[in-house]
Amino acid sequence: MCGIAGWFEEDAQQDEARLGAMLLQMKPRGPDDEGRVAISPTSGGRLLMGSRRLAILDLSPAGHQPMMDPDTGNWLAYNGEIFNFRELRRELQDLGCDFRSHCDTEVLLTGYRVWGEEVLARLRGMFAFAVWDESRQRLLLARDPMGVKPLYYHEAPGRFMFASELRSLLASELVPRELDATGLDSFLKFGAVQEPLTMVRSIRLLPAGCLLRWKQGSYHIKRYWELPAAPELLNGSGRTKEDRVEEMHQALSDAVRLRLESDVPLGIFLSGGIDSTVVASLAAQHGGAVKTFSVTFAEQQFAEGAMAQRVAKLLGTEHHELTVSEDDLLSALPGALAAMDQPTVDGINTYFVSRATKQGGVTVALSGLGGDELFAGYSSFTWVPRMERAERWIPAWGRHLAGSMLDSPLLSSSRSRRLAGWLQEQDGFPHPFYLSRLLLAPAQVANLLQPDWLMQVRFQDYAAEFARQQRLLCSQDTINRVSCLELLVYLGNTLLRDADCMSMVHSLEVRVPLVDDVVTQIALRMPGAWKVSGRKRKPLLVNAAGRPLPPEILAQPKRGFEFPWSQWMQGQLRPVIEEVLAEPCAALKPVLRWEYVQKLWQEFLAGRVHWSRVWVFVVLQNWCEQHLTA
Repeated sequence: MCGIAGWFEEDAQQDEARLGAMLLQMKPRGPDDEGRVAISPTSGGRLLMGSRRLAILDLSPAGHQPMMDPDTGNWLAYNGEIFNFRELRRELQDLGCDFRSHCDTEVLLTGYRVWGEEVLARLRGMFAFAVWDESRQRLLLARDPMGVKPLYYHEAPGRFMFASELRSLLASELVPRELDATGLDSFLKFGAVQEPLTMVRSIRLLPAGCLLRWKQGSYHIKRYWELPAAPELLNGSGRTKEDRVEEMHQALSDAVRLRLESDVPLGIFLSGGIDSTVVASLAAQHGGAVKTFSVTFAEQQFAEGAMAQRVAKLLGTEHHELTVSEDDLLSALPGALAAMDQPTVDGINTYFVSRATKQGGVTVALSGLGGDELFAGYSSFTWVPRMERAERWIPAWGRHLAGSMLDSPLLSSSRSRRLAGWLQEQDGFPHPFYLSRLLLAPAQVANLLQPDWLMQVRFQDYAAEFARQQRLLCSQDTINRVSCLELLVYLGNTLLRDADCMSMVHSLEVRVPLVDDVVTQIALRMPGAWKVSGRKRKPLLVNAAGRPLPPEILAQPKRGFEFPWSQWMQGQLRPVIEEVLAEPCAALKPVLRWEYVQKLWQEFLAGRVHWSRVWVFVVLQNWCEQHLTA
């Protein structure tokens, strides 16, 4: 695991201290080593590449980066893990390739020499990397299929830059610290910026499953991986449902086994829910001592400690539990907010569990992220299909009438406003799913933004991405459509991004076996009906787990791993929030109608607005003060 950065400049007289500043910004991502290289393309200019290393596999200096291939002169800067690297290494050795190290970095570099860009189809892992191809005189950037590892880039005349973190690019002082109106719009609507947008006008995030080719001042992005377009039919296949559930079990087991590979101590996030329990159970089946970690709270309705302890005892793990109080949050909040590479309404929980895990002597942790998205764990899998049916069977005039009734001042809740916008077709989204992930409705955001900033929002950027998603979904069944959208919209833009930045600030690598691309492909090729079964939660995942799970885990209601924010924001956190929301920072003053923000705070105190509708502005204000100029 590493942080990587690069900078091409037509003017070869670069100040290398700028690259040093970019790498220093990412030191927590790679506290064990730093490397830099200067490359002179034949067409002129100079490319600087650098890396910060968190040693996980082959802790020797042989894993130093950037790494050069002596046979080709290619250079690689790489962040992530290739979990099937041993299999690929044997295949390359059979082809006559020699190796000097035992790390996956050299396997990736050698694989690129032999297979070129086709190496991407062979990788099973989480990664973001940059390869300078000496013979083609071009730079290749690539990001893993599900977007577990981020990779940002900036382009200007005579200049191209990339880095694992947005703030690393800002640290170069070569990127204007200007707010992007469309990125802000997406953050206010979804609580996280939707890729490829960012909060900074001239920085973009390379989309998951894409590669970028840069040569002589121009670049092109190509998608090399996509979610499957439709489930496989059982009719005529000769395969029974039991066969395919067993295939899923084997894929899950392999995904966990591969992610147990580590030369440093490893643990597992254990909340006591189905997803983390399945991951911990499969890890225990592969043998070896397992450490598990959980976070709980004094507030009984949010406490999950007892269930996590029950699972840990059943599996025989060495369990560690951290209880978080209001005082703990207040003391750690500045550090947690500072850890956000981009603002997010979520993520503080991951910061705490990652900190506890690192303090427990662990450098790698497995997480159950992705289970809700792939195996129908959210309420959206129930009510989004109902909304699809409503769109098909209720005439437009009927929906508009219902929407106008919900739009009454007497019904002032956020949910009512969002439903009214959908029924009256005011939300602008092509599928009812997006309503389930809206933080603020489009009409609310339009009221929040000052008119000149609202005019800067590039709604065509949304349209292009929505069109791509709808083409992908058109052949899927109802449940798998929701799965795909949860993976693309929520998991990729919120949960995985939060897991990366909130863990790496503690020099902790988080691995997500349920988001393995092989597991994802198999799950989305199964009929969606297999993932829902009356009141039985996640039947496909439970059946594929390989061992019976405790009945009380299966019977407990779905509960997200969230802090008791509503209580705390009306308690000791209240004066902190009121100070933050008293007036906008310099960067936001010309952008937002701040009286609307303060009105939302009052509505929250009156119990009419969810805590997240206020917290989003606390996070935004803090992030803008740190990273933007007026």
